[in-house]
Amino acid sequence: MASRLRRFRYAAGGLLLVACLAGCVSMPSGGPLQSYPVTQGADAQSQRYLQIIPEPPGAGWTPSEIVQGFLTASASFADQQRTAREYLTTTRNGCDWNPTWSATVYDDDGPSVRPAVYSGFSGSGKRKQPTAATVTVTGTVQASLSGSDTYAVPSGASTAGGQSQTFDLVKVGGQWRISCAPNVLLLTSVEFKVDYQLRNLYFFDPTGHYLVPDPVYVPLQTTPSDLMKGLVQDLITQPRDWLADGATKTAFPPGTKLMSDVMLDGDTVAVNLGGAITRASNQVLEQVSAQLFSTLSGSSQGQPLVQSVELLQDGRPWSPPDQPDNPVQHDSGGYSVPTGTSGQFYYLDDAGVLWRRSGADGVVGTSVKVASIGSGYSAIAVSRDGRYLAALRNNGTVYAGPVGGPLAPRTGTGYMTMSWGLNDSLWAAGSSGIVMLRANASPRSAAWAPVQVQVAGSAGGLVPGPYTALSVAPDGVRVAVIITPSELSFGAIVTQSPAHGGQQTVVKIKLSPFYVSAPNGGGFQSVTWYGPDNVITLAPSAPEPALAEYPVDGGMLTRISSQDGITSIAASYGSALIAGAKGGRLLSDASTSGSWGPLSGFGLAPAYPG
Repeated sequence: MASRLRRFRYAAGGLLLVACLAGCVSMPSGGPLQSYPVTQGADAQSQRYLQIIPEPPGAGWTPSEIVQGFLTASASFADQQRTAREYLTTTRNGCDWNPTWSATVYDDDGPSVRPAVYSGFSGSGKRKQPTAATVTVTGTVQASLSGSDTYAVPSGASTAGGQSQTFDLVKVGGQWRISCAPNVLLLTSVEFKVDYQLRNLYFFDPTGHYLVPDPVYVPLQTTPSDLMKGLVQDLITQPRDWLADGATKTAFPPGTKLMSDVMLDGDTVAVNLGGAITRASNQVLEQVSAQLFSTLSGSSQGQPLVQSVELLQDGRPWSPPDQPDNPVQHDSGGYSVPTGTSGQFYYLDDAGVLWRRSGADGVVGTSVKVASIGSGYSAIAVSRDGRYLAALRNNGTVYAGPVGGPLAPRTGTGYMTMSWGLNDSLWAAGSSGIVMLRANASPRSAAWAPVQVQVAGSAGGLVPGPYTALSVAPDGVRVAVIITPSELSFGAIVTQSPAHGGQQTVVKIKLSPFYVSAPNGGGFQSVTWYGPDNVITLAPSAPEPALAEYPVDGGMLTRISSQDGITSIAASYGSALIAGAKGGRLLSDASTSGSWGPLSGFGLAPAYPG
């Protein structure tokens, strides 16, 4: 009987266990990220990929075998999981089983199906037979996917172990069938990497000026229309993940409804919305169109390439005011995802003079003197608009002021890193915690007044630190933070206004479930953003420091060749990487190839704005 259990069959364009793989995503496990290859990219719709071929229930299968077969069949989204539904009773359809995209992912051993417990016997003597059974499935849970929500890991080891689900079965026509199943998919880690892929939803920052990517996992085998429909529903009702609760927002008015299936016509997707959105202003509709285009455009494994979006209100095509009678949009309008690209980097010389130098397009230009700030500083940070300078004293005190103007102490001691966010907000982290200061404060508060920042874990509760490095994303919403210093985590900045007059504004960093452990059991030294979706880390290692590029969505890292003596790294998307090295040496790499070359002159603490 055991040979019947867990009957896996895979197909890849007609070839068993063969796939054409490019790119990768990873499944977080509460520790170092484990990378799984999947196909992505603009031409992915023509590539083969693994898929699960489900098997219907066999005659005479025991309750445990029925449950095991159902688990495998339910991992296939083909034909709306038709084969999996053959394991269910026709009455109430297995307790109204409709898991959508929700899933519980078990470790490599997968969920364990326990022997059935029988009840409801009929007949008498030797002819007495059970008519009902209960089967329990247990196992170590790696992660969970809630609805069409974001992928999340358990908060700790106690959560990860010993989770169980119960199935009720009855006999129908002499065969066991499931009368009530948990309303969630129970997947092995293998099934998860076959079934799901990473996509970005796009929401707005609190000001409504910028788009922010929110990575989610979606089923590969679902139809293009169902996939697009699920993504649109997530834009209408924003997932309650780490980027919600004030860090980002959707432009879709509350009460917006998806009026029909999302229609694909060639490379154009048409989205018909109704309800509250029919009363929305053109500005709101422009933002909604931008979210739709950014989220639905491009392609995914096995899905068609989408290059344009048409927004309809109750079936009526909507056109932007500046494009009358042109409802098909080929871009996100005036809204974009900030990349943080800057063509200028700054550094100090041994006399305490601040210099500026071009690094655009990977070509380093000549130096220009900016100001003399004095010696005794170990790091600098320049605001994104180039107006303000922050400098870190050797004792960990943050000094700040206008570029070219006097610098004054703004914090106590013990800070180790600085980063500028949007609207001239300065962030500093170290043994004293994390503080935020505003150079251009509102009239109600004093400029440079530090606000203590709380760090909350993905499952709630404060994370005490210490915080040894921090970098704010170009969108001003997300942050990369080094904790302890062996852990690289990502979080969202949530600012809450005081409930009563006179109380101080509360600022929090809400961590995502993704985190990365430092290589070789060591620690990270620094982190900097490199475009909207990646960070570059520096970790002390032998024989030379380790450099790596990490995607924020938990994807596979890219190692960058390093050189002995590198002590700091500065990065800006589209510009040269600049490294500070021992002895005041400056090095440059035109991209992330690791082809380092020396720069002339003496330089300390190179930094791009941000």
